[in-house]
Amino acid sequence: MFIQKKEMTSRERYMAIYENREVDRPAFRLWGFTPGMGVIHPSYEPVCKLAEEVTDTVCGSGSAFNFYGGIHSDKNVSRSREKTDDPRWDIIYTVFHTKRGDLVQRDMVSNFGEPGYIMEHAAKDIDDLLAIIDMPYEPYNFSSEGFFNAEKWIGDRGITMFDLPHPGYAVQVLTGSENLAYFSVDDREAVDYAVSTYANRVVEHAKRAVENGVKGVFGWCGPELLTPPLLNKQDFRDFCVKYDKKVIDVIKNAGSHFWVHCHGKVADLLDDFIYMGVDVLNPLEPPKNGDVDLEKVVEKYGNRIGLEGNVEIQDIIQAEPEVLLSLTEQCVAAGKKSGRFILCPSAGFMEYIRPEERYISNLQLFLKEGYRLINE
Repeated sequence: MFIQKKEMTSRERYMAIYENREVDRPAFRLWGFTPGMGVIHPSYEPVCKLAEEVTDTVCGSGSAFNFYGGIHSDKNVSRSREKTDDPRWDIIYTVFHTKRGDLVQRDMVSNFGEPGYIMEHAAKDIDDLLAIIDMPYEPYNFSSEGFFNAEKWIGDRGITMFDLPHPGYAVQVLTGSENLAYFSVDDREAVDYAVSTYANRVVEHAKRAVENGVKGVFGWCGPELLTPPLLNKQDFRDFCVKYDKKVIDVIKNAGSHFWVHCHGKVADLLDDFIYMGVDVLNPLEPPKNGDVDLEKVVEKYGNRIGLEGNVEIQDIIQAEPEVLLSLTEQCVAAGKKSGRFILCPSAGFMEYIRPEERYISNLQLFLKEGYRLINE
């Protein structure tokens, strides 16, 4: 529950939510914002100024890691960039040098900050996937310098999240969702081998982080690529839950906490995330992109897991101001009842290089009214 007490610092508030302790009010996060950051368009400047005044900050850190070879990645993988007939777009060729021969991935990338996409995945069949998995691997030397520098910089303004790579995500990048779904039926043992191999590498990376004094909050993005409807629930448990838990156990056993980002329809997967040991789940998308009715989720799970998000970025981009305000009011009213709530949009706020006036004004509305609502 939330209690009336002396106002906490942002760091104290976040840690109370992660540790399931009493807290003064919900936390408030504008995903992607850190104090002093640059902007990709001048329109974002007043948004950042307001965010610095009213939000609780999360900054990221990490240590060098590469699934596809570690310190051998420069030998295992080569990249080249070619122009296209359209000056807005280039193609990046990523070549995996395997015992089976060179396997190529093609990415269409923007020269102006637009989202890109993978045109061709490297693993067209099971043997391709296994050839990449079995390339020589040796981890980078671990460095905690970035983490401790970030901790010193952020101070009481928030928390530092140590970013970990997700093993299932790394496999999906090689295959694409369609092939991964076929492989999960045609050769489950091969998919299991691929995910488990990468999971073991992340486990060792997590152990090095703990041994080097990294403590607090760890997190990753990626489980959404192994959830329904891309894979079925049993696939999610076989290829995600089983291996994610091994990594999360390393973190939790060392006294730290875990944050997970997973888009999509997760209402029926909350028991799995709780079983894995997830402390805070983001972004809890409401319909139509997701299926999280926050009122029902809080009624069912109470404070068993921290809840972050539930305001869809599309609504901030497109909705009429009164609609956005109503959605935010409903979200905060439901989330407060859990005692472990972080108000947050479903995606980073500065991912649109040409923001329209409504989006900027809605971002400011969300920040002002969100702050008012969490403090009532």
